[in-house]
Amino acid sequence: MKIITRCPDCDEQIQPTDTICMNCGADLVQAELAKKKDLQEDSLAARHAAEVSGGGAGAGQTKPGETSEETRLRVFDQQEAGRLIHERLSCYVTAALVALPTLALLIFGILQVHKLGLAEIRTLTLADLRTWSALSDPRILAAAATMLGFAGTLSFIGLIQRAARANRAIQDVKAGTKPTIVSLTAVTYWGLLLTAVFCPPLGLIIGIALKFSSDEDIRSTAGTMIIISLVVIAVLIVNAIPAIVETLRSSAPAKQASPLFNSPDRVAGLPAITGTA
Repeated sequence: MKIITRCPDCDEQIQPTDTICMNCGADLVQAELAKKKDLQEDSLAARHAAEVSGGGAGAGQTKPGETSEETRLRVFDQQEAGRLIHERLSCYVTAALVALPTLALLIFGILQVHKLGLAEIRTLTLADLRTWSALSDPRILAAAATMLGFAGTLSFIGLIQRAARANRAIQDVKAGTKPTIVSLTAVTYWGLLLTAVFCPPLGLIIGIALKFSSDEDIRSTAGTMIIISLVVIAVLIVNAIPAIVETLRSSAPAKQASPLFNSPDRVAGLPAITGTA
């Protein structure tokens, strides 16, 4: 259900499926997001805590002493609560899926770092990535696994925090108070960026998937993830060019000279003289 029913620029009536105003060309998607953000920040539900219910048949009806703007804010809060119920479940499911691989990567990485020693890990340079042996280098595997495990841990904590905030916002709406704003947490933000740095293909996939989110902060973070992933991939490809060239050279067949000119019996292309005097 759209919050705005008229274009904010020209006041033209718009359809629920419109993304731009057919009259003036205004971006209705951004206008919808801006209005949604304003409603989240300026909710007046707390003024009528005793009158607001958790939904029902009269959820969209104006209550005694309530202005049309207050009614719209109350209904918006209830719609957001319904959306957050589904988002809360998604957060818990995603956190459960992230937990096991994150734990495995973290344990593997820490054990490898302990085995090799921090001094050995610190010897890593960009030049170490220029050979195909980098794919099996224990230093690179240890560092990548540890950092991916750390990134997964941050993302897991962020998902639990978001689910908790969503739950608090739902309870706020039911109690008739101003709902808690559910936004992207700092730990989730850094967890996603670290994933893009230390596993660019995975960061690129997650970034593209998050680009379809309805949350403006998540879409912005997804764009940053995509950029970081592409930059890291480009750096790795450029850095690996010497190894690629060397591989192509070694796989090329060696040129062999014609036996016509290599034979000691062939002189200036004339037949060899055989027999005895």
